[in-house]
Amino acid sequence: MLLPKNSEAERLEALHQLGILNTNTSEYFDAITRLTMEMYGVAGAYISLLDSDRQWLKSTVGFCPPNTQRDQTFCNYTIQQSGVLVIEDTLLDERFATNPMVTGPQAVRFYAGAPLITVDGYAIGALCVIDTSPRTLTTAEKDKLARLASLVMSHITLGRAVGHVDAVSGLPNKYQLFEDLTTRAREHAGENRVLADIDMPDAAKAFEIIRVLGAAVYDELVREVGARLLRLFEGRAQVYHLTDARFAILSRDEDTQGFIDYLYSLKADLQAPLNSLNIPMSLTSFGGIVQFDLCPGSAKDAPRKAAAAINQALVNQQRWSCYSNAEDEKQKRAFRLLNDVRHAIANDQFELVYQPKHELTNGACLAAEALLRWHHAELGAVSPAEFIPLIEKTALIGPLSHWVIRTAIKQIGAWHAAGNPIKVAINLSAYNFEEPDIVERLAATCREFKVDPRYVEIECTEGVWMESPIILKALHGIRDLGMSLALDDFGTGYSNFAYLQKVPATVIKVDQSLIRNVHANPRDQRIVRSLIALARELDYQVVAEGVETGESLGLIRDWGCDLAQGYHFAKPLNASAFLAHAIEHRDSHIAIAA
Repeated sequence: MLLPKNSEAERLEALHQLGILNTNTSEYFDAITRLTMEMYGVAGAYISLLDSDRQWLKSTVGFCPPNTQRDQTFCNYTIQQSGVLVIEDTLLDERFATNPMVTGPQAVRFYAGAPLITVDGYAIGALCVIDTSPRTLTTAEKDKLARLASLVMSHITLGRAVGHVDAVSGLPNKYQLFEDLTTRAREHAGENRVLADIDMPDAAKAFEIIRVLGAAVYDELVREVGARLLRLFEGRAQVYHLTDARFAILSRDEDTQGFIDYLYSLKADLQAPLNSLNIPMSLTSFGGIVQFDLCPGSAKDAPRKAAAAINQALVNQQRWSCYSNAEDEKQKRAFRLLNDVRHAIANDQFELVYQPKHELTNGACLAAEALLRWHHAELGAVSPAEFIPLIEKTALIGPLSHWVIRTAIKQIGAWHAAGNPIKVAINLSAYNFEEPDIVERLAATCREFKVDPRYVEIECTEGVWMESPIILKALHGIRDLGMSLALDDFGTGYSNFAYLQKVPATVIKVDQSLIRNVHANPRDQRIVRSLIALARELDYQVVAEGVETGESLGLIRDWGCDLAQGYHFAKPLNASAFLAHAIEHRDSHIAIAA
């Protein structure tokens, strides 16, 4: 039976999806061709695959044709029928009598080929035998050749399945998902579907299970999760295993809202304990959901959007999160910013500005906090509140902090050389204190720019991380250089006074959230007054952040605060503007008006 004439595009897609073209030789396929040649007593046997314009031979034995143009091959006719094609004498067949394979030095006089047919009915090539003398094949011999071709096709399919099935769960993997989305987009273009990603267990729980119970228990758990999902979605959706503990669910029909409602109804089913190797475990799951139209781009776009949705679920600790274009754009912007950091450092897109600090006893400005600004070449000014939290979570904080350290200390050196002894505070992250060379880096930079380390202050946000022996060693090393050490945002975070005994801090900065409305909030007044009193009792210098009104300034000054910074004095200034501000207030020794 002839294959449909309009199936060529689909046939080629089926061939390419198998991923066998242009692959290395295979002993299995070579064994098949050797066996075939011996069984039929012919001059040669080969496995042929037909691309759009060429014949490519996967295996050859004996006398065989070369890879050649498709329209000159015998197999081009074989794939147009479902049965074995036999050409008893090529010189007597008008289709081949003038073929170079027949009239040339090879002088092929006999050909028989059995098509390699996929499960979807596409003939992608053939298992062939050829000889230099005419001959015939019996019906039994034709049947044997067809069965041998089926063996070849089964092995090709198996090879593909190995790359499309997860080895642990036995479920289709991400490559199969991509292929299925491509197929459905072609066959059901314009229809709606739902793709949901599920993390079960989440990454933190997975790590804990492997650490405590071992990989074998974890693998069994993953298999049980896969089996549960198969039961829950039987007849409704196809289940895929994407990565370690991430699964994907692709709905089968257009009832997208009904499918989403069903997903939300599964809370109890997903939380039910699993009994992996007789160890009962209840797992928390997180899921991301996207509705989409089947179209040529959906094979790539839908999985990306589902991943974006599940990321939002993880961030918000929600059971399910539906895809949001706004959140997706936010994530893409965050990715772009992270990707642009190194380029921005190399191309001077970052700048330090300086927030003046004023002594509250006489109004003098002899210090500043260095603050980072980013002037992105295409996005414009990027807020530190946006890019710093992103960068702090990555190794990019290393090179960026190194740039800040060098730039700030270089500026201190320039000011000092001009007779302006300004002290500057530099913010560092937990990552920086874990760098083995952080103390030497600070010392070397001070030496390079001839800066007395006493004019450098290192700020770090308080937290439990400071109890790490490695970090405590770095903090003590910084103090040994002569630099002061400030605890930033004090009063809103960890605020554990017990760890202050270990941390060699010299300065406590009261967070601006407590200072900004202290003049109008009695509760904030009690907290700030107590913090200042306790800090002074423990011999810390106290700095108030976020002073914006004269009333707030008057209160903290009366309570004994040492220094203050905020918009009441000045906004963050570039280096030249800050110097002018500092000179104006350096020698006044006049109390700041409240």
